[in-house]
Amino acid sequence: MAAAVQDPNRAAVAFGRQAVPQLFEQLQQRDASCSLRVLTSLCDLVHEPERLYQIVTGGFIAQLQDLLKDEDPSVRTKTCELLHLLTSHSIGRLALLSSSLLPPLSVLLDDSSSSCRRNVHLVLNGLAQMPAGAQALLMLVPKLMLKLRQMEEEQEEEEVLLLSTLSSCSRLDPLPALASDGVPVLGHTLSHCSPNICREATEVLMALSVPEDGKRQVCEEQVLPVLMDLLQNGDLQVQTNAAGVIMNTVIITTGPSSCLVLLR
Repeated sequence: MAAAVQDPNRAAVAFGRQAVPQLFEQLQQRDASCSLRVLTSLCDLVHEPERLYQIVTGGFIAQLQDLLKDEDPSVRTKTCELLHLLTSHSIGRLALLSSSLLPPLSVLLDDSSSSCRRNVHLVLNGLAQMPAGAQALLMLVPKLMLKLRQMEEEQEEEEVLLLSTLSSCSRLDPLPALASDGVPVLGHTLSHCSPNICREATEVLMALSVPEDGKRQVCEEQVLPVLMDLLQNGDLQVQTNAAGVIMNTVIITTGPSSCLVLLR
């Protein structure tokens, strides 16, 4: 009987509960090619609930911190992919929040590898879906707003994920985004031709237009004319969100007058 052929892109996996400890032990070798094979095998294993639970409860997540700082961009990218898979489950999100990985993860928002940055945004967006995660990410809102300013046209997927994360954080507390010039930055983003970006940007603006300062900024930064134009957008969700921002804004004294001027 022929022996099974070992996939050269994956590390050999031990049987049962020995698999996870053995793979993490191999990560200590600090060899890029070895780390990639191990991380690929771990990404396969976390699809099994028992193995994911073992990684989370066994204290193995903390061992990934050094890999986030690895010189090889492929190792950093694969490590973030593993974290993204872990945070697809609530137990993984809670474990990541209680770890010390958020600071090194935030550094990778500036990584030279677009694949690595994408995976970081996937991790942060997964965390932001729960209130505790959004709360923990509020400290990153100024940096996220800065990244939004710097986005290029070809970075649409990253921008959509970033805006989605900002939306979750701003629904919890809009003040950090407002203090980071969120309204003018988002107003500029509304001119983007991508419906996905417009949808997410108007979603964030809805959250920012809830407090009085946000309503005032929407008027002062001349965002209302852009929102009025978006009422004719072909995307129903963009129309709905734009109407929501206008509805929030016209409550204050300058809101109705601004809208009436536009309707003349």
